[in-house]
Amino acid sequence: MAKRLAIPSEDLQLAIVGAYDELHIPRAQRVTMNTDIPTTDIYELGNNTLAGTAQDTPNITLTFSVFDVGIKSFAVLTGKDPAAYPALGAGVSDLSEVDAILYVKDADVMDYVKSAHAKRLQVRDFSFNYSVDAESTEEYTLIGSEKRWFKKDVVVDRFTTGTTTFTLTQTPIVLKNGNYGLSVILDGGYLTEVTGAPATGEYRIVGTALTTGDSRVNQVLAVYQADPAGTNWSYISDSQMPAAIRGRDVKILILANDIPRVQSVTINGNLNVQPVNEMGNKNIVGYQKQVPTVDGTITVLDTDTELIALLLTGSLNPADTEFQPGAECLTSGVPLKIKLYDPCDVDAILKTIYIPELIVTGDSYSSNVNQNASQVFNWKSNTAECVVFSGSY
Repeated sequence: MAKRLAIPSEDLQLAIVGAYDELHIPRAQRVTMNTDIPTTDIYELGNNTLAGTAQDTPNITLTFSVFDVGIKSFAVLTGKDPAAYPALGAGVSDLSEVDAILYVKDADVMDYVKSAHAKRLQVRDFSFNYSVDAESTEEYTLIGSEKRWFKKDVVVDRFTTGTTTFTLTQTPIVLKNGNYGLSVILDGGYLTEVTGAPATGEYRIVGTALTTGDSRVNQVLAVYQADPAGTNWSYISDSQMPAAIRGRDVKILILANDIPRVQSVTINGNLNVQPVNEMGNKNIVGYQKQVPTVDGTITVLDTDTELIALLLTGSLNPADTEFQPGAECLTSGVPLKIKLYDPCDVDAILKTIYIPELIVTGDSYSSNVNQNASQVFNWKSNTAECVVFSGSY
């Protein structure tokens, strides 16, 4: 068989295994999965060459971008059920640890030819982008320390029945570290594999039998390497969501006011995660999230003083005749809502992004010959909150 020329984008899929379930990410536009292994050159007296190289814990970075067409990607990253998404929404502080899998299709048959698995990645930062003349996008960066490439398949089994004993659908292939499971996630918590009877926080795999030390309340997710029979590749196809949502179907509201002439809005967040290491462990134990930061920009075509008045005073038409960014001192910010509408149904709101308190941190005014004057407002969330709702809020 001739060697394939290359791997086209149609032959690669990204799957995220969250606390609730697995999702083959729809509308994905870009993905990168990098490994950086910190190394130290070791020298010694009396030696004119290196004595060797010392390696430290690898740094795994996964970045992916998707068209923003709903809450499915955000739901899997926050461990929520997209079909029963919380009515009160989910905040960016809920972005949690997940597994990531890259599946590569065989060049000739509908089967996997190889796969990559990254374990227990934590969302580090994100960016939401909305523009008048482009598709709405979400981008996430996740970090971890454990990644493997496989010639065989990575299988994900989800169990919603049973208490401590479950039967895997395939026979796991033992890993080089002696484990049979890549990850076992019980009700959102990662378990540790053992060879004896599992205690709390542990699991054991013998053949296709999975035993956990703790009882299941909601679901158990088991991720492992196996060699299933038959052809297992299927193309991503999600007809429940629009293909994309452009700026004409994105409405910007500040303090319940419909803001005209908006050209773009960006929301950037950082969860300020810190790695937790321990002696005797080749991998990072996990990542501790701190209080996040949320900021961004709003770009508008300049028309009058209404928007700057609203942002600085909380009123469209205040008695003030002077506005000085940085001199105004509000007791709280103004709320920002971004509503994404279904392009095929002008009354259907698919998603709402809500910043409870927005405060201005700077602005930039520009004009060029034969172009319209524009103003960019830099802002931050005064409470470090950004909440994503399904539908309207």
